[in-house]
Amino acid sequence: MIRKGFPGKTVIIGLAGPVSVIGLAMPFAAPPALASAFNMGVATTIPDAQNAQVNPALAGALERTEISASPTISIQNSLLLRYPDSGTIEKQMGILGDASSFIPGFVYKLSPRLGIGVSEILPPIKLNQKITGVPIVILNSTQQIDIDATVKVRGGLGGVIGYRFSDNLSLGVKASYRSVTIDANVVPEGGGDPLAIQHQDMTTFNVLGGILLEPLPGRLRIGLSTLVLGSTSSSTSVESAFVAQNNSGTDGGRGQSAATASGTFSQFIAGGSLLLSPRRFLAADIDYKAASSAGAKEFSMVDFKEKPVDSYARVDFHLTGEWSISRTASVVGGYALENASKGPGSRSGVNDTGKAGFGSGDVIQIYTGQASLVPAYSFMGGIKLYMLNEPRRDHADLDDKKDGKKDGKKKNHPAIPGTPANEEPTGWILGVGIGYRKASLGIDQDGELPGAYQQTRIYLPIEITRRF
Repeated sequence: MIRKGFPGKTVIIGLAGPVSVIGLAMPFAAPPALASAFNMGVATTIPDAQNAQVNPALAGALERTEISASPTISIQNSLLLRYPDSGTIEKQMGILGDASSFIPGFVYKLSPRLGIGVSEILPPIKLNQKITGVPIVILNSTQQIDIDATVKVRGGLGGVIGYRFSDNLSLGVKASYRSVTIDANVVPEGGGDPLAIQHQDMTTFNVLGGILLEPLPGRLRIGLSTLVLGSTSSSTSVESAFVAQNNSGTDGGRGQSAATASGTFSQFIAGGSLLLSPRRFLAADIDYKAASSAGAKEFSMVDFKEKPVDSYARVDFHLTGEWSISRTASVVGGYALENASKGPGSRSGVNDTGKAGFGSGDVIQIYTGQASLVPAYSFMGGIKLYMLNEPRRDHADLDDKKDGKKDGKKKNHPAIPGTPANEEPTGWILGVGIGYRKASLGIDQDGELPGAYQQTRIYLPIEITRRF
């Protein structure tokens, strides 16, 4: 079973299996989290070009063309590991956190009601990465290995469209595509013959749908985003003497796994925001992800076999708030609670293949910044500066008539969160804060890879927004 706590609260014993070798898991197995880190991931009801990538209905709710990014930079980012019969090992993971936080969101307003956006543009690129001194467990003892990896991104593209039907209703949709391959050689630290050669290939396609309801425009918002369709095709091949050893030498040292998975309405994000004024509000999201479909499998780097995934439904909670302290400045804060979607798994037994759970592949994703350890909690605080331009003007409502013609009447649309009613929502918004994230995980002797892990991160969330 999985237990929180590190290191003394976890029971761990020596591995029964022959080897545990790290394999690079595929980084694009799910849609990346593109919500604003400055909002603690709350994304369904706060109009923002980056949040529109999570709830596409926000592309219609935005009043102006906007580009927004919220990168995070780590002050401290450490991972502690303890394997059976070993001491605690500490690894520093660099200044960068979630790489997806550096991807900006962009929404262009074709009209006051219609917004379109382009995001996740990834041209074909090739990245070489060498990871040295990675701790793993081989034959019940902790050793060090080096990993030479080549990541080829064949391409990626995402697009979003949102339409505001009225002051009370906006709808939107987003589609995204990514394709990537990873080749990795796992060798003893300092060089030598490869312990394993791994090739992975993955293509994903996702369609998101979103809705924004405003029962009380400018006061109460309710949002919902769902994964309407998700499709993933993946294949993995591993060459290693351990493959042959663990499969009675019948496959010549090569293990292969291929799968195609699709799901509809397998993820929901629901939230709401209550506004006392445009810059005094409280907002929260609940994020639900269903467990992997029955029959989902992955190639285990512990047993060197294709095994069913030990998967569970996941529910996360995100909370954020803002309070203005002057015409140009606000203080912000937030809290998040994240849970795990993968269980501890189990090693192969006499009459079963066991289950693939949290293991060495997940550890290397965390170590390289492709993922974060869960379960975890985090909180942050900061300040936002609004450098908006000129007094707010009345806007003619171009959609009052069914034929789209002006009727000559002026109408003030409700202000969006963060924009006072007497100011135009154009100009710059800059924010900076400090955040703390703590995660710990313990897996006892019944898990696929018993061990104890802890990740601590102190970081600077930054927000840069330009409204035109």
